[in-house]
Amino acid sequence: MGPRGVGSDDIVLLRDIIDLTRSGQHRPGRNTVFELLDRLERLIGSDWINFQDCHVGPRWWRTWVQFTSHGESGWVCGDELVEIDSAPELEVLKRYWWQLDCSLVDRTGRPCVSSSCASLGGRGWAEHPANVEYLRGIDELLLAYPHGGSGGSLRILAGRDEGGPFAERERVLMELLLPHLQPLLADSLAEEVGPTRPPVREQVPPTARQREILHLVAAGMSNRQVGRQLGLSENTVRKHLENVYARIDVQSRTEAVAWLRDLEAAAG
Repeated sequence: MGPRGVGSDDIVLLRDIIDLTRSGQHRPGRNTVFELLDRLERLIGSDWINFQDCHVGPRWWRTWVQFTSHGESGWVCGDELVEIDSAPELEVLKRYWWQLDCSLVDRTGRPCVSSSCASLGGRGWAEHPANVEYLRGIDELLLAYPHGGSGGSLRILAGRDEGGPFAERERVLMELLLPHLQPLLADSLAEEVGPTRPPVREQVPPTARQREILHLVAAGMSNRQVGRQLGLSENTVRKHLENVYARIDVQSRTEAVAWLRDLEAAAG
């Protein structure tokens, strides 16, 4: 038995999964991702699991989804833009999105592994409005990577509808896989939907002042703190940010900060 409940059978399956992700071993695409999801489902004992290319704004989700659920495989390919106002059942998820682990990758801009029960406690998740009113599950386990800039992410989301929540064992296994899965997921997505992805609206670079404000926002400052730093009113800072969002085609502070990080990383 390995550390924290990870056994020899788990190690064998981990190696199989890592082999699957190695360049040249398998051609990227939906069939390979189905293999990956099937093995992950067995490894962590989930009732369902899916892969999502997700872009989240304050009022909408855009996803390209590939999934397996209870042993059945399916594929949804294309632009699924879900307007929150046209989907009332999502209102509760919209209300709590930025407080829950589902937005952790969006908030931090870093790869992550998290579970709802580990974050909120078993009772806290069982009684949380997002679970009671919409998700209705025992637990969810998320592995996610930032992708594509402006709040985009690649996600593997697994759930349990009955039994106990995901334990430390399952979180450790997913953390061990975190450094390995992103290239396969990104390449498979490009293989399947790259040519059909809707074009991004042309972006207009922010002004020097707007970029200065973005840097302070990225440092964690509120609008009031930014205003004090630059000698501007809080309302002026808010207007500058609204103009930035329109210029770079994002919907929130988080997306704007992610855009800035991507821009500076690309510039070296």
